[in-house]
Amino acid sequence: MSASVIRLQSSQLLVEILPVGASVRSVRFDGLGFPLVVGLEDRDLYGPRNKPFFGATIGRNANRIAGGRLPIEGVDYQLSLNEPPNHLHGGTNGAWSREWEVENVSSTDATLTLHLADGEDGYPGAADLTAIFAAEDDMLTIVYEATVTRTSAVNMTSHLYFNLSGEPDTRDHCLEIAADRYLPVGETLIPTGEAVAVEGTPFDFRNGRVMRNGPDLLDHNFCLARERVWTPRPAARLFCETSGVAVEIATTECGLQTYDGSYLDGSFRGLGGRPIGKYGAIAIEPQNWPDAPNHPDFPSSLLHPGERYRHESVYRFTRG
Repeated sequence: MSASVIRLQSSQLLVEILPVGASVRSVRFDGLGFPLVVGLEDRDLYGPRNKPFFGATIGRNANRIAGGRLPIEGVDYQLSLNEPPNHLHGGTNGAWSREWEVENVSSTDATLTLHLADGEDGYPGAADLTAIFAAEDDMLTIVYEATVTRTSAVNMTSHLYFNLSGEPDTRDHCLEIAADRYLPVGETLIPTGEAVAVEGTPFDFRNGRVMRNGPDLLDHNFCLARERVWTPRPAARLFCETSGVAVEIATTECGLQTYDGSYLDGSFRGLGGRPIGKYGAIAIEPQNWPDAPNHPDFPSSLLHPGERYRHESVYRFTRG
């Protein structure tokens, strides 16, 4: 089964999904004239050209791996360096760039699958990935599952960008994150290895912080916990006072990568044709801590044969 566009509808949400990259192109909330998830006007830009990863499913391993070095059981595997000198978001042929198979679709949910061959982008073993999207009332639920034929790194996420006002700049949005520690990074955005307290820093979003009052560059992991859970727990809330719209995020994951859109440069146009410029959208990505394979004290991202990876994140949209 294949389709160019999948549309899911609940009592309050209209969600558009593309099989290429298993990408969420838009989420529209009943009564609002603009989408809350930022997508691209030109559908042909999804896939390998979608380097900002708008709405894409990221796998098999989200975020950066330093030098592309993946140590597993005493062997160092060399991954592709698609963001030199590092490996990013599963590599050049990662899940975000591929056409997924559409297995099942109803008016409210869809299941897509993807097979990644042994050795692609340097990863050991084949991997079978599943993405499940479901719209119910004011909630979008995304579930990722995976199995592997050899021990490998698996850390998936949905690279959703949010703009809750419909305006060109999101620095008036207020972000709240349930994390008392974050991971500082070096020049190439690789974690230094420390988990540092947010208290007294611009990274303290525990009680809500307006984005313009945050750090000069926000592209960091917030440490929600040291292990994943099976039932989603509250992680973050993004709110825009101008529109009165909020999105609340609950997840099974132990990290939350947050990016303020400071590198967006207007080269991509959003739905409606307006360029997506600097600070035009905020990415919030539930996932494991970045570069985990190279930090033994970070939560492990390794998946073994016979195990099933499962990630569930719930996005609840409210207004008023």
